[in-house]
Amino acid sequence: MNRPPATFDCSPMDTQIFNLGLSVTATSAYILITALVGDGVRPELGSIRDRWNASPEELDRALADLADHNVIERHPGLEGSEPVYLVNPASLWGVAREPWPAPKPLPVHSPKKD
Repeated sequence: MNRPPATFDCSPMDTQIFNLGLSVTATSAYILITALVGDGVRPELGSIRDRWNASPEELDRALADLADHNVIERHPGLEGSEPVYLVNPASLWGVAREPWPAPKPLPVHSPKKD
């Protein structure tokens, strides 16, 4: 009787990605990033772009959508290198984050008149 291997060499893709209701493009970007990580490739923007088969604008939108849903985080690269996109644990994923609130204007104080 053949048994499956005790371990599998696969990417750390979490199937919860399909429950977020993301676009096909955003889901594809997530799968690509996890495949890179599974292959031991640093998920830098250039590595992602090299394997992306749609337009650069679609990739930018997909990465932004993933970040808005806390699926990935963009980290600056080391001195002059490209940004790196790291996948957050599925427990942090969720509905789109609210944008940071705009700073409130400082009150204007009028000089006191005597």
